[in-house]
Amino acid sequence: MLFAYLMRTSGDYDLSGDIMQESFTRYLARYGKNEPSAPLLFRIARNALTDHRRKSKRNTPLRDENEPSGVNPEHHLMVRDEYRRTLSAMQHLDEVERDFLSLVVSSDLSYREIAEMHHTSEQNVKVRVHRARVKLRGVLGGKDKK
Repeated sequence: MLFAYLMRTSGDYDLSGDIMQESFTRYLARYGKNEPSAPLLFRIARNALTDHRRKSKRNTPLRDENEPSGVNPEHHLMVRDEYRRTLSAMQHLDEVERDFLSLVVSSDLSYREIAEMHHTSEQNVKVRVHRARVKLRGVLGGKDKK
């Protein structure tokens, strides 16, 4: 779930893996071998991604990755194309919209837990997620509503 969140947020497979590893390393360094709490781990990952973006001063574009072929190559290509299209469309959202939407889709976190992570209200999270979904539908449908 953490990797999926990072993948949706960054759009970069390798970066997502690196940030996920960094997140667990930071967690273990700070909290030891206690059972990780999902909201805390997602917050650490989000902060690590923000740190990386600050250092690089650029957004990482979506890259091709070598994926193993599935049983049905045509279906596999269609799914991969749709996945890339969605990740590319998510880059049209602003960072906060992308973060909220990625957390809702990629994690088992409740709206309340996401609100606590962002120091905002649960209703605000719901509104922002709804607006991000509407905007994403517009981008995917060819009607960018910026």
